Amino acid sequence: MPKDTSTGSGASRLLTLAIPAAVAPALGEWHGRGLCVGEDPDVFFPSHGDPGTEARRICGLCPVRDDCLEYSTGADEDGIWAGLDQAERRNLRRQRRHTATIPARPTGKRQKAEGAA
Repeated sequence: MPKDTSTGSGASRLLTLAIPAAVAPALGEWHGRGLCVGEDPDVFFPSHGDPGTEARRICGLCPVRDDCLEYSTGADEDGIWAGLDQAERRNLRRQRRHTATIPARPTGKRQKAEGAA
């Protein structure tokens, strides 16, 4: 119910707005099969300036890397996930959005066939 904030000169009401928050995807069953399970978490959350070489090596061999990438890109996680750091995954997400908005260009074959008719 809106609050009445009238000051005597005219009635005005404040409406409460509910803005839904972004919901991070749930970790799937794939997470327990990752090569990161049991590793020192500090490896995947390197300190500033550390490129996370060991984490990237582990991720490069991981059988659930694709699932991990999909999760971590959607959840905007910190640290190294699927061999990419947060900035690299954000760039990937931007590239995917950009690619999804570009209409497919017709191939030259169809244009030539239409022109020849």
